[in-house]
Amino acid sequence: MADERLSKVVARLQNLPSISLPTDYPRPTGAHKLIESVHVAQLSEQTSLSLLKLVLYTENEESDEDEAGTVRRPSAFHLLLAAFTVLLHRYTGDTDIVIGSSSASVREPLILRLSVDPTDPFWAIVRRVQQVEKEAEEDVVPYDAITRELQRGKEDGHEEPLFVCASFDETDENTDHFIRTTSVTSDLTVFVTRPPASTRASLAPHISLRILYNSLLFTTSRISTILEQLSVLLRKVSTNPLASVGSVQLLTPSQKAKLPEPTADLDWCGWKGAITDVFSRNARANPDRPCVVQSLPADSLTAKQERVVFSYGAILRASNILAHHLIKNGVQREDVVMVYAHRSVDLVVAVMAVLKAGATFSVIGEYHVDSACIRRIYTRTSKHSAAAILSGVFIAILGVMLSLTSGGWRSPRFPHLEIPSCPAINLTGACPDTPPRFGLSPTFPPAFPSPLQLTL
Repeated sequence: MADERLSKVVARLQNLPSISLPTDYPRPTGAHKLIESVHVAQLSEQTSLSLLKLVLYTENEESDEDEAGTVRRPSAFHLLLAAFTVLLHRYTGDTDIVIGSSSASVREPLILRLSVDPTDPFWAIVRRVQQVEKEAEEDVVPYDAITRELQRGKEDGHEEPLFVCASFDETDENTDHFIRTTSVTSDLTVFVTRPPASTRASLAPHISLRILYNSLLFTTSRISTILEQLSVLLRKVSTNPLASVGSVQLLTPSQKAKLPEPTADLDWCGWKGAITDVFSRNARANPDRPCVVQSLPADSLTAKQERVVFSYGAILRASNILAHHLIKNGVQREDVVMVYAHRSVDLVVAVMAVLKAGATFSVIGEYHVDSACIRRIYTRTSKHSAAAILSGVFIAILGVMLSLTSGGWRSPRFPHLEIPSCPAINLTGACPDTPPRFGLSPTFPPAFPSPLQLTL
């Protein structure tokens, strides 16, 4: 009997999706790392009343009292679990969601696999949660047995988590061990608590939420926003439980306060011009004022850094020379120009010159691309294109609809120009709308010769 239940559960959990929540910080590479933090909040009175309205909702208002009594009404936990599932769908776009959960009728934790479509009514998600939970309770087996069966035949030491989000009723028993064993691989774990209430209190349930989250991935403000959006979702669907989950607005009051007012006067008549126009106008009016202050590397940690000051007039003259060079060599409006540089006055001049030429720029630094590949690109481009050297800043016109050929990357606008392909550089999306992106390589920049040297 136990083997039959295990077979059913494993069959339902085949080909599990790999959900990836948007994070505030990059995910650590390698083994799972966790710095656990806790956020506690209580649902507002208005949100609690919304839960009460949803509990009392009936799909068929014309059904008689006897039929209505046979309908299994959802609990507050079911409604919160359904809302949490909808949020995961909205955050990730996934339609196959796996959540760890608990049960009031069985001792073992449950693994719920829920399908969510943007056109599904919220009430359909609630009923789906109830149905999937019922099936999981009927076929309950130990969590360790499920993981062993799913990992059978896979590489040793490579164990993928079954879920990264979980929701538990904190009053359910025997979930502590399960939570401890899965906390390392879980991004978010929500605990629902309902404290005892007096008969003199409001009929609306007083519910507290405790969220355990990995602070290596999320900020406290992100968790607060999730709770706010959970409350907004419950309040919206309580007025229309049949609303499709993909159309419900999740904008919170705090988010609205940060958004610009779309009907406000943007003062188009007072427009001062493009950034390059404003810069040029200010530079001509005050050519001797300091524009860029650059600190030069010192010989030792105790030595004082030397500072070099560049005036507005000097930056204007240098950027104009480079802009004319780019235009003369074929740069057109909306081209993507690659700038290989570190933070310096040279980068300021390069960016301003690219904007003056009507193009857009993509800056890569010393850790973004292999130096040998840059050297080969420079050798091919410096003679025939808009490539330029500005005191160590390498500028090449790469965003001109490059296409991959057997010999490398070619440009229709520059048939004589061929950029060698190499595994260290990945020119994806190199078109006027998306600047090229490059593979990471911890290599320092090479020393280039200077076919074009501009003096500030």
